[in-house]
Amino acid sequence: MNQETIIRQRGAVIVDALNGVVKWKYDDFNRALLAEFSVDKADHVNAIVKEHYDVEWHAKNIKQAPDLMKHLAGKYAVLSKKQRLYYPANDPHPDVMLAWWPWGHGATVSVRLFMVSQEPFVSSKPLLKRIFPFLK
Repeated sequence: MNQETIIRQRGAVIVDALNGVVKWKYDDFNRALLAEFSVDKADHVNAIVKEHYDVEWHAKNIKQAPDLMKHLAGKYAVLSKKQRLYYPANDPHPDVMLAWWPWGHGATVSVRLFMVSQEPFVSSKPLLKRIFPFLK
């Protein structure tokens, strides 16, 4: 199975929910499903995304995201102003995540549905801080 098919299957809930609102295409460079749309549709698309992917991270709160989720998101965990990262709260280890990327000129928004990192997660925190998170 190719990457596009896997993403479409594992992200079927959000792909199907947004069909008819956005047009999906495969972005070979980023290895993600990509939809680009006018900012006029942004509120409607965002409402649909939030129905299915209820965890939202943005530039101001991404530092508080669990290390595992930042690891899974990879390069998409580095967020700039107005960029967001979504995934379902009921999934402790999602297969796919959605990146919300407004363009600099302000007229277009793109969303990318991508496979999470398949690399094993190794915490960079010392063992004692993982066991006793209140330690500084």
